[in-house]
Amino acid sequence: MTTDQAIREAKNRWARRRRRLIGYGQWQPFTDAEPARQHVLAIKATGMGLAQIAKHTGVNRGSLDHLLYGSPPVPPAAQIRTENAQALLAYWPSLDDYEDRNIIDGTGTRRRMQALAVAGWPSRAVHQRIRVGNPQTIEKLRACTKVTARLARAVRDFYDEVSAKTAEDYGVEPWIAGRTRTYATKAQWAGPEAWDTDIIDDPDAAPDWTGCCGTDRGWWMHNLNDIPACPRCEAAHAAWLAERRDLPARERWRQLALAKGAASNRGVNLAHDARELMRISGLTPDQAAERLGVTRQHLYQELTRHPDPETELAA
Repeated sequence: MTTDQAIREAKNRWARRRRRLIGYGQWQPFTDAEPARQHVLAIKATGMGLAQIAKHTGVNRGSLDHLLYGSPPVPPAAQIRTENAQALLAYWPSLDDYEDRNIIDGTGTRRRMQALAVAGWPSRAVHQRIRVGNPQTIEKLRACTKVTARLARAVRDFYDEVSAKTAEDYGVEPWIAGRTRTYATKAQWAGPEAWDTDIIDDPDAAPDWTGCCGTDRGWWMHNLNDIPACPRCEAAHAAWLAERRDLPARERWRQLALAKGAASNRGVNLAHDARELMRISGLTPDQAAERLGVTRQHLYQELTRHPDPETELAA
């Protein structure tokens, strides 16, 4: 649902509720302002100004000023019109809502630049493609905490265009791509295969190299696929070992072998099941992932790790 659709739906819900409550004699046109006030403050903290919030929500700027600051000596509003509260609470800005000059959180941009380095893209080659900023600025994006919306959009669009393939596929010299990839690997940056586009901008999200990161199975899959274990998997494996610390040595080794076997077989079975679904039912990889209860990114990882011996290896 788009932002405009969400706002329209919120207003329609308000109109239906208003008519119903008027009929019951319970209509209250105002509601507590605090939830809406905190929501607007959270939007402002992302780098968006009140004029832009007013533009995208349909709530006029004066009402927003009164909601946040009041009009001295009048304190901030204790109540707000119900329709305004619902319109504000229904809105959260997307990257395209910001003006070019807005300074916003750099999490998604930083992760995309690091993932591009894993795919072999040096910062100079990225700059040559997006033509925004300068090479030094693009280089610093790999460690940025804040970035302009203009740069964030340029990096996002470029990442969406090229992240499915390696830099060599787009003409970057193999030795340059290899050097960049080695640097990124030493820095333990996550590549495009570890990020789902739905979470890459979320500061609280973590990369998923295996499809099971954060679990003991994820630790085994790191090792089986020769990928350095991530902190979440290291912690999960340490907890798994601690839970079995008091077991007899023979039983402990048996459970270790079972855990390793389950991890090694799971990817093969998942790739096989997905191919069967796509072959028999005509599903796309995204639909097969949904049917199998895994993320699209995880399924792509396993299809890559376990190619079909009859077709993909021959190709």
